[in-house]
Amino acid sequence: MSTMPKPDQAPDLVLNRVFNAPRERVFRAWIDPQQMAQWWGPEGYTAPVCELDARPGGAWLVHMRAPDGHVQPMGGTYHVIDAPAKIVCTTWVKDDTGRYLVEGFHIITFEATPDGRTKLRLESTLVQLAPEWEAARHGGMQHGWSTSLDKLEALVAA
Repeated sequence: MSTMPKPDQAPDLVLNRVFNAPRERVFRAWIDPQQMAQWWGPEGYTAPVCELDARPGGAWLVHMRAPDGHVQPMGGTYHVIDAPAKIVCTTWVKDDTGRYLVEGFHIITFEATPDGRTKLRLESTLVQLAPEWEAARHGGMQHGWSTSLDKLEALVAA
C-alpha cells in the first residue's frame, strides 16, 4: 500500500468551504466518531460503523451504507492531528479479497475567520486507483466530498 503522493503530484481535488461555526466545532466533527458518523459519506449514505483513533499513527474505519443497502468499508491512517488547525490522513477502500481499489492522501486545514466562522480547505490526492474506480477521478470524488461537506455544514451549524 502506498500512502504518500509523489513529490510533484498535484491534488486531484481541492475544495474550499466556509462553515458558519467556530473552528474548534468544525475540527471536532472530524475527530469525534459520533459526529463523523452523522456526516461522513455521499448524500443518501449512512455510516453505521465509525471508529476513529485520532492521533498520529492512529487508524480509522468507517462502513458507508449506500441507499441500496450495500456496505463499503473504508479506512486509513492519521499522520498529523494539529488541533484545531490541520489533519493529514490517508484513506483506502478495498474489495472483498483485500485488494486496494482506492488510496488517497488528504490535507484538511481549518482557518478561523474574523467573524467567527471557519474556512476549511481539503486537498485530496489519489495515490492509487484501480481501473474500475477511474470514475472517482472524474467527478465521483467531487460529488462524494461535496455532499459529505454539505452534511457536515448542517451538523456544525445546528
